[in-house]
Amino acid sequence: MSKAARLLLLLVISTSLCSAQTALIQEEFAIGASDLLDINVLGAPDFCRQVRVTGSGIINMPFLGKIPVRGLTPLQLQEKLADMLEPDYVKDPQVSVVVKEPYSRMYSVVGAVVKPGQYPMDHPITLVNAIANAGGLNFTKVGDIALIERSYRPIQEQTVDSISEAKTGEEKPDLRQQIEVNLKKLLFEGDMSYDIQIMPGDVINIPVRETTSIYIIGDVNRPGPFDFPVDTGITLSRALAIAGGPTRTSKLGETAFIRQHPDGTIERSTLDLDKILKGKHPDMAMQPNDMIYVPGSVKKSFGWALLESIPGALTWRFIR
Repeated sequence: MSKAARLLLLLVISTSLCSAQTALIQEEFAIGASDLLDINVLGAPDFCRQVRVTGSGIINMPFLGKIPVRGLTPLQLQEKLADMLEPDYVKDPQVSVVVKEPYSRMYSVVGAVVKPGQYPMDHPITLVNAIANAGGLNFTKVGDIALIERSYRPIQEQTVDSISEAKTGEEKPDLRQQIEVNLKKLLFEGDMSYDIQIMPGDVINIPVRETTSIYIIGDVNRPGPFDFPVDTGITLSRALAIAGGPTRTSKLGETAFIRQHPDGTIERSTLDLDKILKGKHPDMAMQPNDMIYVPGSVKKSFGWALLESIPGALTWRFIR
C-alpha cells in the first residue's frame, strides 16, 4: 500500500474514533479570546445571538451586561447564563452555547506538509487529522518523526493554578512539553497508539528530512545536483537516466568519477560509461556527494558552470 493510501485509511479510522468522543472532549476545552459563541435560550429570542469574546475574555449580553467567560467550558457558561436569567428574565431557562469559531483553539502545522499554517480546532482531532487538514505530508521531504510542542493544560489545572497564584503571588513555571511521534510506526505499521490527540495551541512540526545530493554534470541533457535517495540508493546508470541521459557529443568512454571520503581524501577514476550502459561492465552504486562528469567534444560542455557551486573539495580542478 502506498504512503498516500495508508494515510487516507488512517484518516478514516481516526475520524471515526474522534466522532465518538466529540461531546466529551468539546466540554473540556475552555472558551478563549476571539471565539465566536452561538447562544440560544429556548423561547427567549432576545437572548439568542452570536457574540464574539473580547480580548479580555468578556461577552456583552442584553439585560445581563458584561459577562466574563474566558476559562469556562461551553457547559459551564450554559449553567452560568441559566442562573443569571432565572427567575427575573426567563423561567426555567434552557440555554445552549456552541463555539462557532474557535479562534482560541488554534493549532499550527509546520515543516514537510503541503499547506503549513494555523488551523482552528472546531472539533476534536488527532495527529492524522491535523496532517490531512494541512494537505497531507510532502513525501519528497518528510522525515521519520513528528515533534509536537504543547502548552495546553486541562481547565481543572488552570483553575487550581490561578487560585494558587492569587494566594502566593508566585507564577507557575512554564509547563511546555515536547512530544515525539514515530511517523513510520504510525503510517507504515498502522500503530494507532501514535495517532495522539491534538490540543489547542499545539505546534506540530514535521521536520524536513536532511537531503544529500549526487552531481551529474557535463554532456548530459539535464545536468545538475540530484537528491540522493537514502532509502533505496541509486546506481550510476539510474543516475544518468535521471539526468536525461548523455548528449550526442558526449564521450562516455572518458567519464570522470569523483568521490570525496569522510576523511577528506578524494578518489578519482575514469569510467567507460558506454560499456556500463551496454551491460559489458558492472554497474556501480553511488554514494552521497559523488560526482559524475561526462566530457563532450567541446571544452565547456553542458553543466560546466555548476562545478563552481559544488561544495567542499569537489571543484573543477579534480576533473581537468
